[in-house]
Amino acid sequence: MRKALSLMVVGLLVACFGVSYGEIPRKRDSVLPGDDFPTYPAPILIKVAQAGYKFLSYPVGARAAALAGAFSTVTGDAHSVFWNPAGLAFIKGRSGEAFGGHTEWIADIKYDYGGLAYNVNGTNAFGFGLVTVNNGTIQGAKINSTNPNGYELTNTFKLKEYMMTFAYARKITDRFSIGGAFKMAHQDLGGGNILDAFNKPQVVSNNSNSWAVDLGTYFSTGFRTVSIGVNVNNFSKTTNYQGETFELPRRVAMAFSTDLLTLTGREKEAHKAMIQFDVEKPLDFTERVLMAGEYIYQAPKAPFGVALRAGYRLNHDTESYSLGSGLKFKTSGGRGVSVDYAYKRFNKSYFNSVQMISGAFMF
Repeated sequence: MRKALSLMVVGLLVACFGVSYGEIPRKRDSVLPGDDFPTYPAPILIKVAQAGYKFLSYPVGARAAALAGAFSTVTGDAHSVFWNPAGLAFIKGRSGEAFGGHTEWIADIKYDYGGLAYNVNGTNAFGFGLVTVNNGTIQGAKINSTNPNGYELTNTFKLKEYMMTFAYARKITDRFSIGGAFKMAHQDLGGGNILDAFNKPQVVSNNSNSWAVDLGTYFSTGFRTVSIGVNVNNFSKTTNYQGETFELPRRVAMAFSTDLLTLTGREKEAHKAMIQFDVEKPLDFTERVLMAGEYIYQAPKAPFGVALRAGYRLNHDTESYSLGSGLKFKTSGGRGVSVDYAYKRFNKSYFNSVQMISGAFMF
């Protein structure tokens, strides 16, 4: 127990470091000349638009989306490879899970994802995940000082964005686990038309690879079903495009969850009524609270299970509530399939709401 608590403290220190590091002021360099471009005498702190590679923040898995992203204390689910890798350690020993899905996201963005996780011996688990993004066709433009608008249209182009992640988790005790993930993200924004130091147009490449790590811990307190988790996602070095330096969308989360039906001391084997809270600090926004509830019904030894889910994101500029459900069929041998659905509500002044479906195969 002492060793487990010590490791949890290490995880908390890592999270606190991530929070403080996110407050470093950013200096913005001018790209376009002119009196109308704002200049600042000193670096300023800007709490929005600080992170690049925003596709790394897209929700992976309809279950996690329905829970508003309050997924840091979920265990035994292969989607944890994208959330809190420590949860992979509680996949049933010598078994695995493969998953995938396609999402029609906001602003005509589409993305696909897939992955798998396997528990080798009940103690060590490995995971892999892949995300590819389709942003559609974008109209290009370049500077033209002779044009009344100051620019002219060029050819259309498509962005290229994808990410791969490799995760490892280890169960330290039957109630405590740690995990980490190493990810590689690629982004190609096409050629950029800017003016050089001599005020002449030139084309620069906006193509880069970035590396990041995720770190996570999970701890079941032993009191009823109360669990806590800490994780840091997308911890990376800075990247630079055309004088703008930024990091990947780092996220620090501290989480809490419990089964309400066990708080009275009487556990209902066929029923679970989970409540989950993630307090997160993203790099490019102020702190948020993610609240979720999940009701699960599956009779003992029965192959079929059903789940109803709801979540809400406090202090979010465009999202609000989410709803969802899930069906699972799993044999006594550990094989089976699951299908999950989510509905995410957005502010209609900005985006239409999103529906998501994902599936998984247990082997």
